[in-house]
Amino acid sequence: MADTAIAERSVPHDLHVQPPATPADRGDLHIEARVYSQIARQAALEVPGVVAYSVTLGSLTGRNLPRALADSASRHPAIAVEIAIAWPSSAAEVSAAVQRHVAEVLTRLTGRRPSRVDVDVVEVTQSELLLSEEIGDIVSAQQESPDSVLTRHDRTPRRYPAAALLAALLGLVAVLAAVVVGREYAVSEGHYDSEPWLEDAAGWLSGTAWQTWMVTAAIGAIVVGLWLLYNAIRPRARTHRAITAAPGVWTRDTDIARRLSAIALDDDTTVSATTTVVKGRAKVTVLGQPGSDGASLRERLDDALQWLESPPKIVLDHSAPPLPADMTEGLST
Repeated sequence: MADTAIAERSVPHDLHVQPPATPADRGDLHIEARVYSQIARQAALEVPGVVAYSVTLGSLTGRNLPRALADSASRHPAIAVEIAIAWPSSAAEVSAAVQRHVAEVLTRLTGRRPSRVDVDVVEVTQSELLLSEEIGDIVSAQQESPDSVLTRHDRTPRRYPAAALLAALLGLVAVLAAVVVGREYAVSEGHYDSEPWLEDAAGWLSGTAWQTWMVTAAIGAIVVGLWLLYNAIRPRARTHRAITAAPGVWTRDTDIARRLSAIALDDDTTVSATTTVVKGRAKVTVLGQPGSDGASLRERLDDALQWLESPPKIVLDHSAPPLPADMTEGLST
């Protein structure tokens, strides 16, 4: 006959189970405002269309985006969120999604539903380079929407003129000249007891005999004047390239370089790839696997820039180590 063993927990006779404490005796839960802010910031980053944006000196001033502020004075705090969205995201849709998601996350993590969530879109950042098909879809959707506003920009994005810095320097020189002239006036009128500068300098120049260095100074002055005139009238350098599929949409050479590098890295035979776009020339440097030649990659790179109005010339620098001797013999046999 089989034996059956039954194990039972031994409970002391003097053990008494205490009932749970009443809510009044458990204590209070206090959540700092910075906790609400951190939760709201992380929740905003989880919403599609919201991107992290670094402001100059943002780490010192606390202006990096997204940024959240909370008021924890009441049981239902008020949240204010500042975000940056990626082009071409809809500001209205992203803001509504941020409001819903922040409220849900705060309620789930803290047990306190915010009284309100205010969203402020303060920056629109340039997204990664879009494919021609994606740009065509965006333009078609804008044209089919009855309440959309299709704006066209005939001006090509260009760099700041070189004369801008020169104008600032000339303005500083003019301010210094005004200070010197004001000092000379104060000295001549007796308001300031000192030796005049301009009078002595003018007397020294008028009494100076002709010397050979004056020819060099005159030529230098002519060269500087011509250089200033050239910087004032020369056209500004182009900073973006037009996209034929979407009028008024432009892309940077930096984004083109990133796109070409991504296409090169997407190839199965590519080990590493870097791209540099300078003066209408895109140099793609690729290190391939042993035995690869990059012939198919060249066609993919050329097709990737067909939707640009003025695509840069692609120069593919493909290098790959030779196949090992044992693999070469196997292929020959």
